[in-house]
Amino acid sequence: MHKTRANRAQIFQSFDALKGFREILKEKERVIVPKKMLSEDDLAELDYKIHQVKIGMIIQITYYDNGQYIQIEGKVAKLNLDTKMIQIVKTKLDLKNITDISI
Repeated sequence: MHKTRANRAQIFQSFDALKGFREILKEKERVIVPKKMLSEDDLAELDYKIHQVKIGMIIQITYYDNGQYIQIEGKVAKLNLDTKMIQIVKTKLDLKNITDISI
């Protein structure tokens, strides 16, 4: 009897007649913001913080990507100051897009 209930419930599952319509609506709701230009003092503070970061630390980073600011928190997997790249868990970031770091 339990299997018949599951099969019967499957009949009444919702049907998305307009595939992709919800994604288009979400994209229209997104507001693109221009990237903020950091002052010399802000850049100096950010540079200081970046040089304090070590592999294995858990940090929080705010960065600019595709017209929006994103905040990510996680363990530093890689850090290369020569190529200006940092990797938080599996997310690779260019240091020039970072606007804030919390250690």
